[in-house]
Amino acid sequence: ELGSASFGAKDACTPCNGDGQYADETGLSACKSSPAGNKPAANRQSVEMCELGSASSGAQDACTPCNSDGQYSDELGLAACKTAPAGK
Repeated sequence: ELGSASFGAKDACTPCNGDGQYADETGLSACKSSPAGNKPAANRQSVEMCELGSASSGAQDACTPCNSDGQYSDELGLAACKTAPAGK
């Protein structure tokens, strides 16, 4: 079932609720890890791109805000925050 994987069990599936895990297909033997710039959707059945102002290196439940001094994110789905040039 979507959002879960069998992990080798024949009769039961386990929810994909570990850090950054999701399952967008039925019949998976293992959960997938969210790729860089994405986080799992709340239902764990797909991934969502990180919002403006955040980034993710992947396999994380949430995108990290780019709120440190000199960091920003002006694009959706960034793997890492950008660093502002000196003096900006």
